[in-house]
Amino acid sequence: MSVWRGLHSSLLHLPAINLRSNQFSLRLAFYMRRIYNTLRCRQLSGLGSVPRLSVAVSVLCFLAASGGCATVSVYEPSSAEISLTAEQSELHKAADAYCEAARKKSLATGEANLGALAGILTGKTDDRNAYWRKIGADRSAPATVVSRVRADMNDSAKGLIDLSTMAQSMMGKTQPTKSDVTQFELAVIHAKQARDSFSDALMEVNKRSNREYQVALELTPLDEALARARTTADELASARALDDAPKSS
Repeated sequence: MSVWRGLHSSLLHLPAINLRSNQFSLRLAFYMRRIYNTLRCRQLSGLGSVPRLSVAVSVLCFLAASGGCATVSVYEPSSAEISLTAEQSELHKAADAYCEAARKKSLATGEANLGALAGILTGKTDDRNAYWRKIGADRSAPATVVSRVRADMNDSAKGLIDLSTMAQSMMGKTQPTKSDVTQFELAVIHAKQARDSFSDALMEVNKRSNREYQVALELTPLDEALARARTTADELASARALDDAPKSS
């Protein structure tokens, strides 16, 4: 029951997020993944399992919280903003590069579908191209794997911090475009997925290592970068919404 209460509490205290219809499944996948990882850690620690019904109810709590607390953004980048590459801001380009780097390392896909969501809920996910497989977390020396995870994680955290700094600087000089907001939020999604990949790799190592690595502690730099990036994403969206608001005469 304590695990269920923890899951329920974490879902009810999700930070306010700006959602678009085409990003909702990505965010839902992220929080479902967090629930799955919590259950997996519990099982690996020998503490038993939690009924899947609890997981399903947790997801329903997320849906209710999203509907009641989240700000649903109704704007999308115009085709002109997306197609005119020459007019893309440095923030947009940097965020796009961040996403591409995460995908190349197999840390993130930036995509989610109903099949993937079902796989996360049941625990039957397709991990053939998973990051932990790519770096040999299931077969290489634990210390070697952890060093690789730490290096990649620190790169991801630094890149996200740089993006947040760039976004803050932009807002001090000019209004962000709709495309800027969307691309920055996509970078945050990639970072969240990367965190899951690092967590999976460390949990694979813990299956074989004599020393148990503390996943949450190891990923603290990225968690801190994500917290700042979420705040920055909200500020970008607010700045854009203010710019879009009808001007009083």
